[in-house]
Amino acid sequence: MIKNKKKLFSVASDLVFSIAGLVLMNGVLQLLINPTLNKWLGDDAFGDYQSILAVVSVLGTTFGVAANYSRMVRAREHKDTNGDYNIILAVVALLCVGVSVVTLIVYKSFSTAHFLLLTVLMIATVLRYYGDVNYRIKLNYKGFFIYYAITTVGYCLGLLLFKYVSEEWMLTFIAGEAAAVIFVFFHGDIFRGKKLMSPSDGFGKTVKSTGILSAPNLLNSLAFQSDKIILGIAIGGEAVTTFYVATLLGKVVSLLTTPLNGVLIGYLTKYEGRFTKKMFAVFTAALLGVGIVALAGCYVASTIFVKLFYPGVYDEAKQYFFLANAGQIFYFIANCLMTVILRLASEKFQMYISIGYIIIYAATVIPLTITYGLWGMTAGLLVANAAKFIITSIVGFVKAENKHFQEATE
Repeated sequence: MIKNKKKLFSVASDLVFSIAGLVLMNGVLQLLINPTLNKWLGDDAFGDYQSILAVVSVLGTTFGVAANYSRMVRAREHKDTNGDYNIILAVVALLCVGVSVVTLIVYKSFSTAHFLLLTVLMIATVLRYYGDVNYRIKLNYKGFFIYYAITTVGYCLGLLLFKYVSEEWMLTFIAGEAAAVIFVFFHGDIFRGKKLMSPSDGFGKTVKSTGILSAPNLLNSLAFQSDKIILGIAIGGEAVTTFYVATLLGKVVSLLTTPLNGVLIGYLTKYEGRFTKKMFAVFTAALLGVGIVALAGCYVASTIFVKLFYPGVYDEAKQYFFLANAGQIFYFIANCLMTVILRLASEKFQMYISIGYIIIYAATVIPLTITYGLWGMTAGLLVANAAKFIITSIVGFVKAENKHFQEATE
């Protein structure tokens, strides 16, 4: 019993450190960085900034998180794969160059300075999303917390750079992402070693694993960020700002998926016990209960937070608080279930679910937004994310059985 209590305390402690790191970073972003940038840039330019940053986030979560999760899964084989992932990230860096050019042309903001800044920001963001694997793979969540605390300090320093050195908002985020990457370079071991760019014998498996995980991450990230991209192109910067503010707290909850899933996959990777249908059903019901409580909290908190920090768009945004945040909460709990499925079945099931999700998303969100504007976006996201939760629940329940994880994933 003492042993079980120690283990439970260890898991709870890891979860607290993991969530605290992300809450600190996102708390500073939402309470200081974004309100300040909104004040300095204005609603229209702030919306444009959110749209471009959404593209950066898509790249980071697609390739950085995919490499991160792939390494967590492959850690069971106890192989030195630094070179494998560094090679993959180098290829992604080249991709960032092309995406940077296209993004700036689409948003009619191309210049040599903007190109260099956006390319550096994209690469640094991918590396930052990948970099926390140095701590999660060792279940070192105190180090994980420090990693994101340093990122947060970097953002704050970057805000000062934006204000007093150069009026380029990208400097704010480059400073934060670069601080994290530099920290893990000197403090960790994933970016160092004799075989820095040398592929291992299992390089092909690493590429396959990362590629398979990148596909659903790309689809999920596009869906998560596309409200800013679609609204920015179809309606304009002010619409992006309104919807961003309306869904802000729901998206903050959604961002907790990362630390929660990090702890889940860290322990599930090492777990060799049984995971039954009943266990999955209880876990799903618990997540749904958490989601309901979170939705109520988001609705009440939004009426206070938005009026305090974004008074200029409060009257327009308040009508979307409940339904828009409900869509974000469904996204959060569905992605938590996706992590469990990663251990119950092979990576391809995540891709199947994500493909189904993006089809539903495209069939609802895009036409509804074009036809009904912000209300269409709100309704479409709610339908698509609720459908993802239902599909993920069904797949997880079907795949859960009285087998060891290792047997289930073969």
